[in-house]
Amino acid sequence: MTTLIGIILIAVGSFNIFQYNKAVDENFYITGTLVRYSYSPSFNRHYPVFKYVVDGITYEEEYRGQYNSRAREELKNINTDNMPKKTRKFMKKIKDINLVEYEIGKEYKILVNKNNPKEYWIAEDGANKGREYILIIIGVIFLGISIIRKIFVFIF
Repeated sequence: MTTLIGIILIAVGSFNIFQYNKAVDENFYITGTLVRYSYSPSFNRHYPVFKYVVDGITYEEEYRGQYNSRAREELKNINTDNMPKKTRKFMKKIKDINLVEYEIGKEYKILVNKNNPKEYWIAEDGANKGREYILIIIGVIFLGISIIRKIFVFIF
């Protein structure tokens, strides 16, 4: 079983690194400035609008990766006193999470699609390769434990 877990963790970590490298190859980094927030009534969300220049052309596009502002405010104002102890503990953890806040006028590193400059991602909002390396290392540890266990079974 530890062999299977190790192989799965290594495969998932390697696949994620492959996908990340593929995304970086098909895109490029540039600096963009948050100019304003745009409200979408159909989704009830505020989306940050970034301004950036690619090949001399200025783009001003919405970023659709922002959190629901109303839900965030409702979560902050929830009264957990009347909840069961386990639920209260869980809700406190959720309320303490620091959601990403983007400041107007601040510059951010964004990843722009080479084929469609209107498509972009905020670099800080994307993949963290450290997580994938941790998966691979844990997978190697599981494989090592599995191999050591098989050696002990073979010897004794």
